[in-house]
Amino acid sequence: MFGPMKNFPAVPASLRAFLLGLPGIAVLPAVIELPVGLPIATVLVGPIILLALASAVGAWAAPRAGLTSLIALGSEVRAKAVAGWFAGAVLLGLMIASGDHASASLWNSAGIDTLREGRDLSDLVLGITYGGLTEEVLMRWGLMSALVLGLLQALPRRMALGAAALLTALVFAIAHLPSAAVEAAGMTNELLARTLIWNGLLGLTFAAAFLCNGLEAAILTHVGVHLGFALAGL
Repeated sequence: MFGPMKNFPAVPASLRAFLLGLPGIAVLPAVIELPVGLPIATVLVGPIILLALASAVGAWAAPRAGLTSLIALGSEVRAKAVAGWFAGAVLLGLMIASGDHASASLWNSAGIDTLREGRDLSDLVLGITYGGLTEEVLMRWGLMSALVLGLLQALPRRMALGAAALLTALVFAIAHLPSAAVEAAGMTNELLARTLIWNGLLGLTFAAAFLCNGLEAAILTHVGVHLGFALAGL
């Protein structure tokens, strides 16, 4: 167990969260293919602004909502529990990738790669850094913390936590639709259902890790899922 960090450097929680999520944005020019002539700044500015906003919102809302983070807030972390989330996430990633591949005939009319196919180093780096770090600061630390705090004004704590987890998972799933549509050069009802189901399930898993063991558990759970995808593609 890592206890509360009483002598944690006097750095604002919002800045710590921002720096935690920044590597995922920094790697974007190296792992995504930019259209010819498109300045790198056009790809980086939007995510940086969103990350800064989410970092500040989470720093304000998370402690008021009773949510935790070792890095941002110096909270106590149960190392064995976090390790359990990570190990379970690797298994979940393997299962989802296998299920996605097995069900491809139902949704994959465009012939795109399933989660078990086409896994390369760029996918893994993007999944670990942008997915595991940036998306978790955006979604769980920023959006979910704010939702929990707002819903606590009208609902009992257990209901507020559950509703916030569901809403954040829905936003997380919807946010993956544009990339799926681009990859498939269009969107079918079957591809829509597949994208929402898998990402909704993952969003709920990351939310549960955040609620139970803090932001770091959500990050390592997200990382573990992408490692599971990578292992399934070997």
